[in-house]
Amino acid sequence: MGTIQSFFVQAKHWQVFTVIFGLFCCTNVVLLLPALNGRNKGGLSTAGVIAVLVFYGCFAMWYWSMASFVQSSVKAILRPSLRFYRFAISYPLVYLLLFNLFFEKLTPGIILVIFPFHLLALFCLFYTPVFITKNLAAAETEQAVRFRDYAGALFLLWFFPIGIWFIQPRINRLYAVKLRPLSS
Repeated sequence: MGTIQSFFVQAKHWQVFTVIFGLFCCTNVVLLLPALNGRNKGGLSTAGVIAVLVFYGCFAMWYWSMASFVQSSVKAILRPSLRFYRFAISYPLVYLLLFNLFFEKLTPGIILVIFPFHLLALFCLFYTPVFITKNLAAAETEQAVRFRDYAGALFLLWFFPIGIWFIQPRINRLYAVKLRPLSS
């Protein structure tokens, strides 16, 4: 487990909240400054794009840390592949960067072209918490799970930042249980 993953898996809920929500607030300040100064030309500034990328990058690292940890905690027979998850966690970041680089002026023709890519980015944003919460429930119960077994955790994780306060303690407990056999 790498340093970043170790931090996010072992961190307390208030530490994760401070990092993620702090970056979220800073990003919003950077995005709102041009509008407050009357210099908003309808697009994101370079500083705004960088701020969003840094926020989403940190948020994605938290998600990746949780996903890879809980996936490794699930019994091998129940363990899903991380292959599509890797794509789903990185695609929105790549899409956001490319969208802001190449599409400053949107015309109806361009909207039709990028619409499927946009829908894929939204699907990926919804899939990542599903993967995390489904694997978390499977790791905790050590059996196959149905939607109702992880639906509550899923909705909490979707409603950022509320989910941090409920999901991170479960990650911490699972980490403590996984460590126990190693320290005996």
